[in-house]
Amino acid sequence: MDMLRIRYIMNSDVEDILAFKTCCSLKMFDQNLEIHITNQGDRPVRVPSYFDLETNFQTKRINTLTPSGEHLLGPGELMAFYCFMDETLWDQARTITFYDTKGNKYTVSVTH
Repeated sequence: MDMLRIRYIMNSDVEDILAFKTCCSLKMFDQNLEIHITNQGDRPVRVPSYFDLETNFQTKRINTLTPSGEHLLGPGELMAFYCFMDETLWDQARTITFYDTKGNKYTVSVTH
């Protein structure tokens, strides 16, 4: 069975890094949430660039991840996603759930 490991980093330094790397062209603002997805299975997995954020009050689909689209992760491969996350909403977060294109879901608890 395919297995994805999800690791998140809120308020990472990615905004400063991306601003440096793109100093003369496209600049990406407010990318304060970094998420690493690692395929720990033995088969390739296709992962779309969105996740569901669950709070005590709602589940919100976050579909503003960079890079966008579907991404093929081979066994052992890591994919990094970035997005802006409202800190008030993040403070209410309980879980984040990613999906693969086969309909499997991968959920991780959010600890603050």
